[in-house]
Amino acid sequence: MKAELRARFRGARGQARGEAAEAARERLLALPELASARVVAFYRAIGDEVPVETIAERCRAGGARTVYPVVAGPELDLGVAVEAVDLFVVPGVLFDRAGWRLGRGGGHYDRLLGRRRPGALAVGICYADRVVDELPHDPWDVAMDVVVSDLATLRFGA
Repeated sequence: MKAELRARFRGARGQARGEAAEAARERLLALPELASARVVAFYRAIGDEVPVETIAERCRAGGARTVYPVVAGPELDLGVAVEAVDLFVVPGVLFDRAGWRLGRGGGHYDRLLGRRRPGALAVGICYADRVVDELPHDPWDVAMDVVVSDLATLRFGA
């Protein structure tokens, strides 16, 4: 089922994304955890992912260090110890209303987030049409703590 969902949504594009992307970025910027983070892991957007480089620039201007994952075999390498990261901004093909994420299928982010220190936040960002009611998930999948879209901020857990 995950493969079917990926195939259906991976290449799909919504309507014009400019205003929606800006609204999603504004919701991300409004997170108090982002404002207090000293080390933030971002991503370089591909396909229909929300571009986050302007947010990374603002974090750097505020004194935070930004890191970007690079695929190194089965793992993502950040260039710093994963335990040093305070907040991870995570892309996805889809997210659900319980915080589960459907990625591109390599499991890279699940392995990376599984190694984060307690208290480090995983924040998914997407367009509102990429938030669904429920996604299938496996025992090794890692749920998001927060998902932001152009229309909502969803928080999960305690």
